[in-house]
Amino acid sequence: MARHLWPAQTRSSSPPCGGASARLDAVLDSTSRTLCRSSTPLLFHKPPSDRECFSSSGGGGVNQLGGSFSNGRPLALGTRLRILELALSGFRPCDISRHLLVSHGCVSKILARFAETGSILPGVIGGSKPRVSTPRVRARIRQLKAGDGALFAWEIRERLLREGVCAPDALPSVSSVNRILRAHKVSPLHT
Repeated sequence: MARHLWPAQTRSSSPPCGGASARLDAVLDSTSRTLCRSSTPLLFHKPPSDRECFSSSGGGGVNQLGGSFSNGRPLALGTRLRILELALSGFRPCDISRHLLVSHGCVSKILARFAETGSILPGVIGGSKPRVSTPRVRARIRQLKAGDGALFAWEIRERLLREGVCAPDALPSVSSVNRILRAHKVSPLHT
């Protein structure tokens, strides 16, 4: 199996991939010049260097291409911008991957996200689910319990669904119903 070598690793004077390396270097040079001149708010943030990223104790490692990474941390913004610049210049994801020492999966994921959303920014890690207990839902839960104090929380849930107060995917859990009843000083005795 032939292994592609890049400028620092070449054994012969011929560039790999039919001149792709020279074109990549030229695009990378122009990208870094563009990044230095740009006044886009996105670029005010200076991406941390690899040394800054891995100086803290954070599960860093080296990928199969020799590039450094940190599990669970997003790729630096500068690298994301270079991936996009190279892709828009017509380079294949596999060439971008080898040149920037970023896994092919990472390159593909960033480009797919850009194609879908127009953004190269990383997604939000964690976060909470959207609230299902809207004021209308909370009010109806209190009304149902006040009307029949013997209703169980699961019965209240069924009534919310049957009456169309909540969609099946936005139905509050039994514990949420009990929490709402406790918060409004309605005794959730028969839950």
